[in-house]
Amino acid sequence: MVDEKKRRSRTRITENERYMIEHLWNELHWTQSEIAEKLGYSQSSISLELQRGNVLDFSHLERRILMGMDSYARIKYSALRGQYVAMKNRAKFGTSTFLTPELKELIETWVNVEHWTPEQIAGNVQDVDVSASAIRLWARKGLINIRTHKYTKKTTTAEKKTLESQRARQREIQRLRNKLRENGDLVRHSIYERPARVEKREQFGHWEIDLVLPRKNNNGMQRDDTAIMTVVERKTRFISLIKLETKQTADVVAGFNLFIQRYGKAIRTITADNGSEFISWGFLERVQQELGINVYYASPSSPHQRGTNENRNRKLRDFYPKGTSFERVTQKMLDETAERMNTMPLRQALQNKTPIEVFDLEYRVMQRYKRAYAKVKEKRLAQKLAETAPELPSDSSKDTPNIDN
Repeated sequence: MVDEKKRRSRTRITENERYMIEHLWNELHWTQSEIAEKLGYSQSSISLELQRGNVLDFSHLERRILMGMDSYARIKYSALRGQYVAMKNRAKFGTSTFLTPELKELIETWVNVEHWTPEQIAGNVQDVDVSASAIRLWARKGLINIRTHKYTKKTTTAEKKTLESQRARQREIQRLRNKLRENGDLVRHSIYERPARVEKREQFGHWEIDLVLPRKNNNGMQRDDTAIMTVVERKTRFISLIKLETKQTADVVAGFNLFIQRYGKAIRTITADNGSEFISWGFLERVQQELGINVYYASPSSPHQRGTNENRNRKLRDFYPKGTSFERVTQKMLDETAERMNTMPLRQALQNKTPIEVFDLEYRVMQRYKRAYAKVKEKRLAQKLAETAPELPSDSSKDTPNIDN
C-alpha cells in the first residue's frame, strides 16, 4: 500500500501521469483503486480525473440507465483533454473572476473622472469589495482602463515572474486547444475567452441562448416536457423564439437548425449557460464543428453574464407567465410574440428605437461588409494564382523546320 503521508503530499496529477492513466484505464482496464495505488493518489482524485478527461457524452440518458452501464463503457479517458481542462481550471483562479462589467465601469469612473486612488476606492466605495492591489493588478493586465501611470506602482521582479508564469500558462492552454482541434475533438470555450468586442456590444452578430421552461406539473397529471428556446442578439436586443418538444439534445439541435435557417447569416458567436441541453456534445458538434460557430459558456450561477437574455426572458413572461403550459403553444404563436417584442421601442438600450429597426440596419451593413470582403479575398486569390502559375511555353512551330520537305 502507498504511504498515506506520501499520498497526501502529491496534490496535482502531471501530464505524464495522465497518459499512464489513459493506458491503464482504456487498454488494461485497471480499476480506479488500482490506478490510485499505482500513482500514489486517492481514489477520489482518480475518479475526478477520469470525469475531467472523459470524451463520451451521455447527457441524453437518464441517470438510472447511465449508472447501470459498465464503467469502461461510460468513460473513455483522454489524457490530452484531461490536461487541457486542468490547465483551464487552474487559470481561472485569481481575482479576475470577480471583475464584472458593472464593477469595471464603477472603478474606471472613480479613477478617471473623480480622480480617486485605488486605496481610496477600496476603503470608501461600498460597491467595490476588492483590495487596492487587485485594482492595480487588473490595470496591469489591461482588464480595466485607468490612468496607470499615476495610480500604479512599478512592477517588481516577483510580479514580473508571476505575469510571465500566467502568460506561459495561457500559451500552454492554447497549445493543448490547438492539438485537440487537430485531432478533431470538440473544445468548450469559457466566457472569459470571448472577445472583448462582444462584451462591449461593439459588433453585430453575437447571440445569447437559453431555455424558458413551463410548469413542472399539471395538477398531478403528466409532466409538460416542452420548452421555448430564446435566442437574443446582444447589440440590437432582437429575439427569436423557437418551440421545443423536449429538452433532449435531438430536439434542441432541431430547434437550433430552425434558428439557423432564419438567421444563419447574422451569427458570429453564441453564449450559453451550463445547462445539460447546451453542454452536450451533440449540440456542440452541430454548432461549433459543423457550422463553425464558437459557443462560449457562462460561469455557473452567473446570470448577469447573459444579462440580455435574462432581460428578454422576463419580458417573455408577460406573455407566458410562470406556471403556463407550453403544450398548446405553436411556433406560429411564438413568431407573433417575437414580432410584438421586437417592435417595442427600448428607450435606454436603443435610444427609443425598436429591436427590429436596429437589427435590419445592422444586418444590411453586415451583409454589405461580407460581400466586399469576399470580393477582396477573391481578388487576392486570383493575384496569388497568377503569380504562382508556371509560364506557358511559347509557340515555336514557325521556327521548327518541316522534316517532310
